[in-house]
Amino acid sequence: MIDYLEKLKKFSFYEWILFLFPLSLIIGATFVNIFLISISFFFIYEIIKNKLFYKINIPWVNFYFIFIFYNFCRGFFANNFVWAVQSSFSQLRFLFFALFIYLFIKKKQNVEIMMVGWVILLLFVCFNSFYILFFLKDIFGHPASVGWPENTIRLTLPFDKRLVVGAFIFYLSTPIIAYYFNKLDKFTFLKKILVILIYFFMLLTVIFSGERLSLFSFLSASFLIFIYFLDFKKKFIFFFSIIFLLIGTYLKIDQLKLRINDSIHILSNFYDSSYGRLYESSYLLFKKNYFFGVGFKNYRVVCDQQTDPRPESVFQFCSTHPHNFYLELLVESGLVGFIFFAISFFYLFIYILKEIKNNKLDFKKYFPIIFGNLLIIAMYLWPVKTSGSFFTTWNGSFFWLSLGIILLMLKKEKF
Repeated sequence: MIDYLEKLKKFSFYEWILFLFPLSLIIGATFVNIFLISISFFFIYEIIKNKLFYKINIPWVNFYFIFIFYNFCRGFFANNFVWAVQSSFSQLRFLFFALFIYLFIKKKQNVEIMMVGWVILLLFVCFNSFYILFFLKDIFGHPASVGWPENTIRLTLPFDKRLVVGAFIFYLSTPIIAYYFNKLDKFTFLKKILVILIYFFMLLTVIFSGERLSLFSFLSASFLIFIYFLDFKKKFIFFFSIIFLLIGTYLKIDQLKLRINDSIHILSNFYDSSYGRLYESSYLLFKKNYFFGVGFKNYRVVCDQQTDPRPESVFQFCSTHPHNFYLELLVESGLVGFIFFAISFFYLFIYILKEIKNNKLDFKKYFPIIFGNLLIIAMYLWPVKTSGSFFTTWNGSFFWLSLGIILLMLKKEKF
């Protein structure tokens, strides 16, 4: 522990910012935005001071600038132009965040040190969640939240009233799981047991969170990590253990059983489900505004102006966003914005492949971290899933954090 604290003392100011960023996600959106805005100013300052404009003059960045600029201009013609313009402009802070990590975190090996602190943060969230389940309040004395199914405890703290405990664990832990499971054979017996216990502690917390997408994402990422980093014997043991755990919790915990049964019902009757209704409203709205879209954060405004084709449905026709990344992008940015976004990410993946080719040694050395963060990016971009709004503070933060770390791990140590 003393050795770890000594390593932390050697962190630069910018490395401390990155290290503490996940903590801001627990404290609240205000603190996250303070972090992101501050990082944006630091980024702009360093770029101007060191004349590093050529470092960001690359195709994927240029097209993402065009995407933001397009949505900013489109926003002036939206129904609620204040929301549209503000939301479009605020996307710069995410892009600057990823580029800040890439350009100004000098020692990529310090990310490995940061992950130890992030494990402690994850353990705090898990411990607090189980404390809530046993004592109906968190360790600070705040009462537990009650939600669906009726009169059941929902794990929202320490994230205020947001149902994101499972999502937080998935997004922050996936690269860490890949990193430590890659090293599992090199650990002592006691350290192996500790790593395995922490993994199952996080898995149980995600299960009890009741967040179905987070559980699916966590399990999918875990299986891919097991397949790639573990030998056949360990794969079999982990697969069997997880399946046994899932069956056991399903049979014993009514809340989990109800939510899984509800998921099965939604998938088998998607058109008549709550998500089917939102997808329908998004599709109808896109047909009317397919070229330019309705503007950022304007789905929630314009959707209510539509005529509901199925008013007899028990589920609402509109919400704050379409609950699918691609529908949100098409409805609010139109085909024009979608094309700029797609081109930007096409060039991004080409850029990543070139960086892998040019820096094979670091790619091999930091592959587990890169692999874990790529799984997060893939889950964001997976088309057939429900999701929160991609362009909001919470969802955007993890995506651009993962992207920034990938770029950091692939860059050469010296410019």
